[in-house]
Parts: sequence; structure tokens; C-alpha cells
Amino acid sequence: MAASPRSLLAIGRALAAAALLALLAGCAGAPPVPGRDATFSLPRRLHVEQAAAGQPSLDTLLVVQREGPALRWSLFDPMGVPQARQMLQDGRWRNDGFVRPNSQARDLFAALIFAWTPEAELDAAYGAGNWRARAQEDGAAERELRQHGRPRWTVRWPQAAQADTFTVVDADGITWRISPLKEQP
Repeated sequence: MAASPRSLLAIGRALAAAALLALLAGCAGAPPVPGRDATFSLPRRLHVEQAAAGQPSLDTLLVVQREGPALRWSLFDPMGVPQARQMLQDGRWRNDGFVRPNSQARDLFAALIFAWTPEAELDAAYGAGNWRARAQEDGAAERELRQHGRPRWTVRWPQAAQADTFTVVDADGITWRISPLKEQP
């Protein structure tokens, strides 16, 4: 039995609506990126330790470098196996190579951009009122990006003198400890 043109049209509309909802859902979960290009120095090589309640700690290595107008983010496990490879260009993320998309890594990468953005540039990059910074009595510094009225990321530098060593806590309670990768063992 052949489908009527009316039923084909209804099926087409349903598929189009489902595709639109999937696209919007993907955008809603995308981490915020600055409204303009990042001005921090590159390349950077980092040791990243991820901790989450009820899960074992994960050690990874992250390399961030500039490639023309884009930023390349490459995350590896300690054996050198790629865990995530992303390019950020014109405020948009795209997969780099054949490594499967890793939304948690992309969130980490976006949080690092926020952490590395100089405080004087945060209003222009993320919008006035969307972030706040405060100094702690113990000499630590803290910065928070808010999204929909809630903290998206909280960045904490235990000592202002060691600006390259800090932690990032996301809205789901995942903690990333960031430190420069040493050149020598």
C-alpha cells in the first residue's frame, strides 16, 4: 500500500521538527565561549587531573596551540592516546580528526578559556554581570562564570603568585586540577 501525499507530508514535518529539536538541544548544552578571540599566550602544555564524586581520578595531558585563526585543543591519556581533539574558530567548536566528540572535554576547554581571560577583558568577552571575581583572606583568588543565574564554572587559584596552577569546578561538581606540564621528569 502506497503512502498518501498527506501522510508523507506529515512524516516530513515530524522529521523536520525532530531534527530542529535535536539541533536546539545540542546548542543548549554547548559551553559558553567568549564573544571575541582569546588573547592569552600559546602554546600551553598542561597536566589535568579530573575528580568526580564516586569515580576514580583521571590524569590527562592537554596541549593547546594556535593554528592560523583557530585554537587546537588535544587531550591525551598518560599513554598518549587521544581522548579529545577540538578546534575552536570564530566562536564555534568542531571535532578535529577521528576522535569521538567528548562534551566533557569541550566543557573543560571552554572553562580554561574563561580562566585564562584577563579580568580586564571579561566584560567584553562574557558580558558584564555574567561573572564575578573575589579575593580570599588566605591569598587565594576566585572567579565564577554564571549562566542562567547559576554558577557554570568556579575557578580558584590557591596563590596569586602561581597563576598557572588552579582548579575549576563545573556545575555538575566535576573538579579539574590544572598545572603546567613540566619539561623535565
